[in-house]
Amino acid sequence: MIIPLVGILAGATLVFIIGLFLPKEMVFEKEAVLHQPIEKVFQVVTDYEDQTIWRTDVKAIKIIDGKTWTEIPQKGRPITFRTKRKIENKLFEIEIIDPKSFNGYWIGTFDPRPDQSTLVNFKEVIRIDNPFFRTLSFIFVDLDKTMETYLTNLKTHLGE
Repeated sequence: MIIPLVGILAGATLVFIIGLFLPKEMVFEKEAVLHQPIEKVFQVVTDYEDQTIWRTDVKAIKIIDGKTWTEIPQKGRPITFRTKRKIENKLFEIEIIDPKSFNGYWIGTFDPRPDQSTLVNFKEVIRIDNPFFRTLSFIFVDLDKTMETYLTNLKTHLGE
């Protein structure tokens, strides 16, 4: 009975120590030109209520109020977001308010192009203070892939 317990404690300690050496903050960024007018792109991205229509990674959206919602993903834990800043056809910034095991924000910027297309830049910053959770997220969470899926779904929804 003691040997398995020592093994579990040693494993947890190792995970914690590894987390001490991993960066607390992770930054992921994607940029693309979408061949749609800026008004349409901005409307689709900021209409979080209808994202279940085009996002393959989201099972449901629960609206809390006009600025706060919870995404229930196909896999994983629900995440609650709040709109931090919204500048029509220019910027959309949201922050993570739950779960409390990490925090962060997502910023989308929108720039019109002369050919009526839109240059988008999506940046996500995640901060995990707990070294144990930091290691687990490094092993099991691929935010770069999540952002790529989001961008691919958005392009598909816009007919690209």
